[in-house]
Amino acid sequence: MLRITDARTGETVDAVRARRGLTRVEAHVERDDLSALRVLLVADVLARALELGGTPVATVADPPATLRARADALGIRRAEGERGGAGPALHVLASAGAAPEGPAPGRSAAEEAVPRDATSMGSTSMGATSTDETSTDATSTDTAPAGQDPVIPAPPDADPDGVSIEVGPVRGTADPSLLRMILLAAPRRQSLDLAAADLDGARETLGRWREAVAGWATRPSKPVPEHVRQELRAAWEDDLDVPAVLEVLRRVEHAEDVPDGARFETYAYADRLLGLELTRDIGKQW
Repeated sequence: MLRITDARTGETVDAVRARRGLTRVEAHVERDDLSALRVLLVADVLARALELGGTPVATVADPPATLRARADALGIRRAEGERGGAGPALHVLASAGAAPEGPAPGRSAAEEAVPRDATSMGSTSMGATSTDETSTDATSTDTAPAGQDPVIPAPPDADPDGVSIEVGPVRGTADPSLLRMILLAAPRRQSLDLAAADLDGARETLGRWREAVAGWATRPSKPVPEHVRQELRAAWEDDLDVPAVLEVLRRVEHAEDVPDGARFETYAYADRLLGLELTRDIGKQW
């Protein structure tokens, strides 16, 4: 059962109450920037994790057209549900402390440079659809006790029983072909500066894994070893720990007790969560 941190309370809770019941994963985005793109990516991976556990999912999002195009390039699946639809909701939203990357809709860059009060900063950073939130929400994050994560209020249109999932901000630029890998490799609540990211390492790892998977695909098929399957599931069911999933793959890559056919099945299975197209080069070089 996937358990995840509810940003409203800081407590770890079951992501779904009924595994076979329909669950909505709602991504709250408003801007066209990398932080909003990361929100869409986390919502995509969360939906994939729930589906792997047998939970039917409807994803919900209404991004700007330019952001939707960037999401398509990252292989982020398009939303098919509606806000307020059937089933409980998981709300994926930007950290309350995330500084916006560009001007908000309707504001020029010059206007954005003028400091705004805590209320407007709080509502904009969450990508909420309303711009008239009260200052109570912003204050609740600004006055968190030292050493504790701020408590994130739910978006204004959220159902009271929903879970809020926090996503850290992103700054900088990166090759779009590497961006999904780079974002997945960092803990989702961690702020990420792409200028400090290991772009060459991400490129090398992706290329090496895709080439290896294409080679393993030619070997006799073997099932995913049960202990490896359990390691993968334990990782993503523990607060959607995708970096831990990648670490399992790094170990399996060189594990002497895992035959090549099982390596292939392991990477293909994990890629149902990751969406890194690890099997895309099968047949290209053989």
